[in-house]
Amino acid sequence: MQIQIVSKGIDVSPALRERISGRLDEMMDKYIHREGEAHVSVSREGTGFKTVCSVHLPSGASLEGQGAAQDAYGATDEALTHIEKRLRRYKRRLKDHSQAQKAAKNMNLFILQDPTGGQDDEDDDETEYPEQDEPMVIAEKQGKIRTLTPSMAALELGLADSGVVVFHNARHGGLNVVFKRQDGNIGWVDPDGAGA
Repeated sequence: MQIQIVSKGIDVSPALRERISGRLDEMMDKYIHREGEAHVSVSREGTGFKTVCSVHLPSGASLEGQGAAQDAYGATDEALTHIEKRLRRYKRRLKDHSQAQKAAKNMNLFILQDPTGGQDDEDDDETEYPEQDEPMVIAEKQGKIRTLTPSMAALELGLADSGVVVFHNARHGGLNVVFKRQDGNIGWVDPDGAGA
């Protein structure tokens, strides 16, 4: 894991640097199992110390934790505790989503058809139901189309229950789609000419 430790107005001891690096490496191994990047800032604030820790995950998600205490070790421990909680929640969301996806593969698919089966109702001559060869639309969802980067949309897809995220690409403003593929990977549609 790439860890950058910056001090503002103080000298960070080698022991504190080692403590930060050790805890961050331990957290990433425990929750993410992949490499990431971290930026840790330790500074003096008033009569105490403040630590801000930002972790950038390979999926594109960013987590931030802050801590304040009378000593640099206490402030750092508090910030790293916040980061660990956020990593645990992130992993739990990914795990819950993965289990929901496995359960969805085992579910049967039911398509709602016209309840009359396309047959004429003999009792009521005024009501006619046209024959339907197409399945009926059973749900619609309306919402704003947000401006995201593809990596942010992929993260949102991973945390959402829907199988698709439609968004405006932050780079060029064009309409894009990320979706879950049957093989478990994520697909991204960026139509030709959207950047022109």
